[in-house]
Formats: sequence, C-alpha cells, structure tokens
Amino acid sequence: MKCDNCGKEQTWLEMLGPNFYCHRCIQKHKLLGLVFRTNTEAFRKIIKKLKPKNYAEYMALERKQIEQVINLRKYDIKLKTTNVIEL
Repeated sequence: MKCDNCGKEQTWLEMLGPNFYCHRCIQKHKLLGLVFRTNTEAFRKIIKKLKPKNYAEYMALERKQIEQVINLRKYDIKLKTTNVIEL
C-alpha cells in the first residue's frame, strides 16, 4: 500500500482519519513520534481518543492535549522540559 502523504510503498501503514500514513511520516511529529517509537499501544490510544481527521490536524496536536488524554509516565516515556536547571 502507498502512504497518502509521501506516496512511498510500505507494507505497514497507520491509519489517521480516512487515510494511511507510513512510519516516517508519523514520526515527523516530535512528541507523537517519540511515543510511536517507544510504545505503539500508547500511540494508538492517543489517536483513538483524539481522533485527528487528517495529517494536518495530527501535526497540530500539542503536548497539553496529549497529556490530558494519557499519562505518559505510566508507559515510561520521559519528556524533556524547558524549565530543568542542572547544578
């Protein structure tokens, strides 16, 4: 099957809305790409609850929306924050 975003032929595609996308296109979102690489079960739960209608809406998802849906620490996904100070 072909990815609807880049058009490359892939054997495994993920479904976002009515279209199919390859792993490379999914991993372009910084946070959800990390979740996808770490735990696909958590990624699918996020997508199922947020229900993005297309790729543009998927790329517009923010960290606050994702953290409201699922607790990422439960899946051992550690995110870098901007307010960490090392002494």
